[in-house]
Amino acid sequence: MERGIQDIQTIQRVYLQTLIQPGDIVVDATAGLGRDTVFLADCVGPCGRVYAFDIQEEALNATRSLLVKQGLDPRVELILASHTELLTYVPNGVKAVVFNLGYLPGSDHQITTKASSTMKALNSVIKILKPKGIICLTVYRGHDDGMEESQTLINHFSAFSKKDFSVFQGRYINQGELSPYWIIIQKNREDIE
Repeated sequence: MERGIQDIQTIQRVYLQTLIQPGDIVVDATAGLGRDTVFLADCVGPCGRVYAFDIQEEALNATRSLLVKQGLDPRVELILASHTELLTYVPNGVKAVVFNLGYLPGSDHQITTKASSTMKALNSVIKILKPKGIICLTVYRGHDDGMEESQTLINHFSAFSKKDFSVFQGRYINQGELSPYWIIIQKNREDIE
């Protein structure tokens, strides 16, 4: 919390730390540079499991390096695949899923998350998420596909039944239209289609 809420992910992480217990199964749907994966691996403890996805080998190498430095690599399965394929790799009973949308910092800005693949992954995650489990998304709108992805997410989640899901959005109101924001979705009950 060294940057406080100047870091868009601070509030999500504070909540995730209270929710995730040792031994839980969690997913980093967009491993990127590995910061979320390391955070999640620390939360689940030595008996927990993190499944971290990325389509870029460069991202998984960066993530692996961070994990090894902190001795957390035995807790994590790194998967070179799209998060759209997570049902192939991840078992039922997931406590939390983190998406950090956009592009890999310091890399090719043409390789970004897209509305269609993000929606497919989210629809899959809901099937394996535990009741009271959460999905945390950090949404970056400042890339070519960012606004379309953002609007698709807002439209989709706005239609969710409040009986089935609680959907919470946090955004900066003093940083302009393209500033990042987050969405937290809680699955409220088991039998959701």
